[in-house]
Amino acid sequence: MVSEDKKIHYASIFNDVLAPVTQGPSSSNTVGPFRIGTIARGLLDGEPAELEVRMSTGGGYYATFYNMESDKGLLSGILGRDMIGDDLGQVYDEARNRGLKYEFIFSEDVPAFPTELALVKVSSARETITLRGISLGGGEILIDEINGKPFEIKGICEEEIEIPGCEGGRTVPSVYPLHTDPGAVPVFTTSEEMLEYAQNSGKELWEAAVDYEMSLTGLTSGEVFKVAGNTLETAYRAIERGLEPGVSFEGMTVAMAPEIKQKLGSMDLLPMGFGHLGGLQALAMVEYSNAHGVIVCMPTGGASGVIPAAIRSAAMAKGKTREDEVKALLTAGLIGVFYYPTHYHGALGCQAEVGIATSQAAAALASFITKDPRAIERAAVMGMQYLLGQICDPIEGYPQVPCFIRNIASVSVAGVCANYGVLGIDTAITLDEMAGAVLRVGEALRERRVNDLGCCGCRYSANPLSTLGVREEI
Repeated sequence: MVSEDKKIHYASIFNDVLAPVTQGPSSSNTVGPFRIGTIARGLLDGEPAELEVRMSTGGGYYATFYNMESDKGLLSGILGRDMIGDDLGQVYDEARNRGLKYEFIFSEDVPAFPTELALVKVSSARETITLRGISLGGGEILIDEINGKPFEIKGICEEEIEIPGCEGGRTVPSVYPLHTDPGAVPVFTTSEEMLEYAQNSGKELWEAAVDYEMSLTGLTSGEVFKVAGNTLETAYRAIERGLEPGVSFEGMTVAMAPEIKQKLGSMDLLPMGFGHLGGLQALAMVEYSNAHGVIVCMPTGGASGVIPAAIRSAAMAKGKTREDEVKALLTAGLIGVFYYPTHYHGALGCQAEVGIATSQAAAALASFITKDPRAIERAAVMGMQYLLGQICDPIEGYPQVPCFIRNIASVSVAGVCANYGVLGIDTAITLDEMAGAVLRVGEALRERRVNDLGCCGCRYSANPLSTLGVREEI
């Protein structure tokens, strides 16, 4: 939510944390560009006829633009396509069929920071619009300049603007599923206030999550619970699809979940409790994401397997009901709110993606054991303490290695943290302090990475500029 001065954004559970619902593989690298393209199309008078996108050879897109489907996401937005219902793999054919001329250019002249910065020029038969679009992480975007004039557009809700050099007012489209009331302030803004709220009201954390989301969106408690249920069902469907034979994707690895499912029942492995099934389900989810399947980013596409797999497998082991699972998801969503300043962005390391997801999952699993808010918070803090400082280091720019294995392992880590949070182990710091540490460590990781590598891409990335329609300027 944006306050009246438009400087404070209060994270919505179902707009920012357990979101977006989209085709995979990435919230920041696929959905972010899609939303930038969607807004650019909405601002343009007429059907887009030409598109030029300029990015930095020192930025994050240089290593990931094609392998994480940023190109297809941006084109889909420009063409006005649906990221859930349309086939992402057909976007180039559609662009050609509709006569859209496009060019993607990597240049040293474009700033390398923000890491996912794109300078977009889109033209119709009537006019040309230029804008600076930034993918902030987790699907969140910012357009901070249009036709040379400063703006602050995030697509949170529809708004009317005047564009210099263009006739008439323009409507900025909303790119989020839920409407948030401008100027609304949530019922609490820190984890300590959350704990006080739960204690004073006698409510469980899932109920506090409902109240929090109601305060931002204006939904009723029943409506919030329904959204949570639908979100969980979408994630579970993705897990089931990922376990079916036939899933395939380009990249460094091949889909293994169906084969591993068969092996789990036939091999004499070490006992791992619900972690066996949970790890398999997490793998199925992220493999399906990489195959352009519809997933829920929790809080990102690269970490989408941890929370739903942990909740589902632990619930099966403990005989929990679907209602219990939805409550656990709400608890996880609320914990994720306090990590919002990181934007759940891989530029701050996998700690800001898989680490946050593990923290959320640990809280969700702890809620299966106890109603004590402070025990649940301890579990969440431990989940992040274990993964603090973890770098994001994909090979060849694909969101597969090491994302897949980190999703698998994090289900068991979340279970251990849930148990020991309930047992009362002392974490020494609060969730607010933990979230602050993630941001500080992430910024240090990013600075070190830029200094060491000369860019924000990965050390093992090959030059990706072999795709048709791409030009590199050095």
